Amino acid sequence: MRDVLPIYKLTHNKPLSEGDYQELNHVLTSELGTEADYKREFGDTPFGLLVRRIAKLDHGAAMEAFSSFINDQNLNDRQINFVKKVIAYIEQNGYIESPAELLKPPFDKPVSFVRMFPPAKQKELLDSINAVRDNAVKIQA
Repeated sequence: MRDVLPIYKLTHNKPLSEGDYQELNHVLTSELGTEADYKREFGDTPFGLLVRRIAKLDHGAAMEAFSSFINDQNLNDRQINFVKKVIAYIEQNGYIESPAELLKPPFDKPVSFVRMFPPAKQKELLDSINAVRDNAVKIQA
């Protein structure tokens, strides 16, 4: 199933087209079960998020999504380690559901996100995190 283009796009953080979404819909609600089966097992979880959670995010794609942080000469070691922790989490889990997760373990130690980064960097990091999630749910026109 990894050979299916939408799954490749999801694991490589590429936006989905309407055709990709329709293909995921077909695979998940016709080939692997019914729409009722999907609803019973996964509720209203968008197809893209489910596939991303199962298939994970490619390391290179995750690094690319956060490359501006990794290459930022103004970040200190603690900040870079935090960004690497975010990358590892997203690689393993596919995405971060909500910015509130950055205030909970494993992200809350040794210093909280809001104390570690100035507001402009916080926004930039949140924008990158949201962009990764959005590529799994928003359809590109």
